[in-house]
Amino acid sequence: MSLLEVRGLRTHLHRAGGTARAVDGVDLEIREGEAVGLVGESGCGKTILALSILGLLPEGVAEILPGSSVRLRGEELVGMDPRRLREIRGGTVSMVFQEPMTSLNPVVTIGSQIREAVELHQGRRGRPAREETLRLLGEVGIPDPDLRARAYPHQLSGGMRQRVMVAMALAGEPSLLLADEPTTALDVTIQLQILELLKDLQERKGMGLLLISHDLGVVARVCQRLVVLYGGRVVEEGPTRQMLTDPRHPYTRGLLGSRLSIRDRRHRARPIPGEVPEATSWPVGCRFHPRCGDALEQCGSLEPELFPLTLLQRGTDAREERRARCWLLQEKGGREP
Repeated sequence: MSLLEVRGLRTHLHRAGGTARAVDGVDLEIREGEAVGLVGESGCGKTILALSILGLLPEGVAEILPGSSVRLRGEELVGMDPRRLREIRGGTVSMVFQEPMTSLNPVVTIGSQIREAVELHQGRRGRPAREETLRLLGEVGIPDPDLRARAYPHQLSGGMRQRVMVAMALAGEPSLLLADEPTTALDVTIQLQILELLKDLQERKGMGLLLISHDLGVVARVCQRLVVLYGGRVVEEGPTRQMLTDPRHPYTRGLLGSRLSIRDRRHRARPIPGEVPEATSWPVGCRFHPRCGDALEQCGSLEPELFPLTLLQRGTDAREERRARCWLLQEKGGREP
């Protein structure tokens, strides 16, 4: 059953240098209890997509275009009454942001900030609200919750602050959690701890999860399905294992090739040549073609659609549908170029 359905989402940012088509016709689905990874380099539209889902775009700068649809359990969020949207935001759906210090109030204790979320979304007051606050701190793995609740954000480590952000997101008992680069500012050991925390909470509570990252390795630890975003568009999607072992789009292969390997020291990271273009001037045709070593002639003039790739799973009769936006695959009937 679908928890989140995004259809034809287009979000434009109006800037002095022109209109940025940050999200340009994205379809995305998350089922009940499913963890989906959204992957791509900086500038590909990942964060704007998440903010569009939540209705947190800056007024007067960003615009969701007509025809866009974001449905949460069948309820349309685009154009929803702001009061109703505030009830849903932080309740049915919550978000963990990349940098806790920009989200936490530096002059208010951790406990007070979590308790405010508890009071708002659960309606608890007084002692029940305080007990729930301490329970949430314990649930996200913060030792000595009573002591930590009296601390200010600057008195906690980066990993602890991120756990506090997860606790605040859980205060509304969400069905869907969006996590935008939640491990980027942390060292490797703490990154793994936060990822394990998110995975454990998602599985134990049966939440839907959209984990946003520039690193395929990060989302592969947590997510059952991956969606690769480039140039404001989905370029490939499918089950995690198939995407990692048999990537079909040249951009997905580039993301995998650019990762350092700890296990195989013979592997050398191969950066993708060039940079992500400005969203105010996406290339004509396939948006990745200026950086693609396999580009065909039509790649520079015609943009391909998302092409379905139906693969037989090894050892089973079940079939998993994958999709990729690439002329090479369409010409070869879905086989790897």
